[in-house]
Amino acid sequence: MAITDRYGLPVTTPSAVAAARFQDGMDRLLSYDAGAEESFAAAVRADERLAVAHAGIALVAVAQGDAATARAAAGRARHRVAGATRRERQHVEALSALIGGETARGLALVDEHVAEFPRDALLVNQAGSAIGFAGGRDREQQRAVFLERLAPAYGDDWWFQSALAFTYHEVDRFEESRRLSERSLEQYPRNANASHNLAHIYFETLDNDGGAAFLGDWLATYDPRASFHCHLAWHLAMFELHRGRYARAQEIFERDILNAANPRLAMIDGAALLWRFRLDGQPDAPLAWRSLADLAAKISRPGFVFGEVHAALAYAACGDDKALAGLIEGLRALDAKGHAIAGTVALPMVQGVAAFVAGDHAGALAQLEPVQGELHRVGGSHAQWELFEETMVACYLALERYDDATRLV
Repeated sequence: MAITDRYGLPVTTPSAVAAARFQDGMDRLLSYDAGAEESFAAAVRADERLAVAHAGIALVAVAQGDAATARAAAGRARHRVAGATRRERQHVEALSALIGGETARGLALVDEHVAEFPRDALLVNQAGSAIGFAGGRDREQQRAVFLERLAPAYGDDWWFQSALAFTYHEVDRFEESRRLSERSLEQYPRNANASHNLAHIYFETLDNDGGAAFLGDWLATYDPRASFHCHLAWHLAMFELHRGRYARAQEIFERDILNAANPRLAMIDGAALLWRFRLDGQPDAPLAWRSLADLAAKISRPGFVFGEVHAALAYAACGDDKALAGLIEGLRALDAKGHAIAGTVALPMVQGVAAFVAGDHAGALAQLEPVQGELHRVGGSHAQWELFEETMVACYLALERYDDATRLV
């Protein structure tokens, strides 16, 4: 009898153990739970030729910002997939393209693939993320449309509900997002993807007390080794910051973000939180900024511009002019190759940050104002990229341009 995953798709392996470990890794990855990498590795130990397990290892590495490991694992998957089913071969080819930075080609392969295999959840999940960071002007709507057309294939599936719910809160469909996320958690209480959606809904509806209470309780049982623990901790710190509880937000930063299991999110979320402290007039933290800058140097790569604009916060805040100059040159090189937003959106954001730190508020606005309507294109959520609008507000206030500040608040 052929072995299949829980979505009914064949998994080419003679080993029931390998298939079970692969399925466990899939569910852990889709729910942002700890242990996905270990489960995929156990699947490989049980059957070294299980190509989709190697691809799973690559996906975990992508989430961690470990490009070298991701490329190596994707290479092993391609090398071992020849004897697998056509579905698995197409899965590995599309994921390899997405992981390798060939986003347009990868998404085209995904579109063709899901027409026949819409329940290829790991591939659908990565494609949704790729759309979110591809720099499109309507990326949020694109992601929602992509998932909505697959909905009939998934029915009441707990992962798909949370994936679709994420796209809904990004386009202000908050009640639909809430309903799907709560239904997902009823079925799979460990799904951090769904809890993340609810955190966003609390944030966007200005319910900081409710968000803090919800996330505080949920994080109490969430494994801190999980790749996404850092980001949910950031959301909790944001709720505390908006409640005026800076000491509590600082405690969360030091305990759950600065030394988090996921170095990419530690850098991004840590920089975003410390920058808000700075905007709010809180005491600066030069040692913490230096730690974040060191993380950025390890995981930064020009193609991931969302990470780069956050790395710029760390470099500028700790005065690392050499690293900042290198980052800027990387964005210019990407722009010369035709990248959609590296030069037109990300570069002005970075230069605006540098001007702000130098105390040149007019210079910062000269960079940020022309791209204000394009900030969302770097990726991430409204809760993340609005940081740059908040920087503009600080500049307006410093320049006594109060009407402009009020417009953005």
